[in-house]
Amino acid sequence: MKYITTAFVCALVLSSLLLAPAPALAQTWPAKPVKIIASSGAGGAADIVARLIAERLAPALGQPVIVDNKPGVGGHLGAEMVARSAADGYTLLMSGSPTHSVGPHLYKNLNYDPMRDVPPVAMLAAAPNLLVVNASLPVTSLEQLVQLARARPNQLNYSSAGNGTSGHLAAEQLKSMARVDISHVPYKSGPEAVTGVLSGDITFLFFTLPSVLPQVRAGKLRALAISSAMRSPLAADVPTVAESGYKDFEVLAWYGLFAPRGVPREIIARLSTEIEKILRQPDIREKLAQLGAEPKFMTPEQLTAFVAEESPRWGRLIRASGAKAD
Repeated sequence: MKYITTAFVCALVLSSLLLAPAPALAQTWPAKPVKIIASSGAGGAADIVARLIAERLAPALGQPVIVDNKPGVGGHLGAEMVARSAADGYTLLMSGSPTHSVGPHLYKNLNYDPMRDVPPVAMLAAAPNLLVVNASLPVTSLEQLVQLARARPNQLNYSSAGNGTSGHLAAEQLKSMARVDISHVPYKSGPEAVTGVLSGDITFLFFTLPSVLPQVRAGKLRALAISSAMRSPLAADVPTVAESGYKDFEVLAWYGLFAPRGVPREIIARLSTEIEKILRQPDIREKLAQLGAEPKFMTPEQLTAFVAEESPRWGRLIRASGAKAD
């Protein structure tokens, strides 16, 4: 009887230990540095937004918040790393539509399900894309670029930071609306895609405003249009794609924070709350505006609903255009 009693007590203790981790973890979290894996390369928009948020999230959490860049495979390289990480709140993902709204339509053999395995924590911001060409290209408007594409079918190309990025989708939507044949050249990161245009190897690209505006101002790139519904104060002389003749055209890059499936709800709630506070800070809003981005907070539930609405729209465009992962 004594043996049975002891074994029974041990079983109870073990069972309590197995049931306790999530609440206990939530109460002590964070007890060490938190890592945010950015799905873009250094200097890409997701990287810039991640570092801006990490700078303010660190004092709010009382622990360092480190940004680690893992570009590649349209953002899925970093996203899958987070999906395989421990569900303890110490590894997060900064990404957006490339992985969560678009990826499932482009990559048929993903080893994970983005929304299931790396669910939302919060949406942070959204930003338009500038359509830019090398300054030496003899076109000064979007219509001139389209006319050049029609005169040289299948001879022009565009770059992107990878399949499924907002720049890829913006170009595919333009191709569909303008009915032109232009080749897609995906790169592993945004900076590499921009370099392709700077070198003259690539005709044009749509890329997030904060990442290409310095080259436009330096005279190395020429901005022909912006992908938002309204002009940006940072590039007020650049017309929208819609103003250039393509009605209702709007493609925005959005940035959200995600976490591995199974992270305790208390940790997700705290992260979401802290991010909402950060996005209310006037200087953060001003810094985002200077980058051409707009604060756009959403709770985990709101972001989940947003993706559920956005994803089918991009799926239809991808199927109609024939776009696919290389």
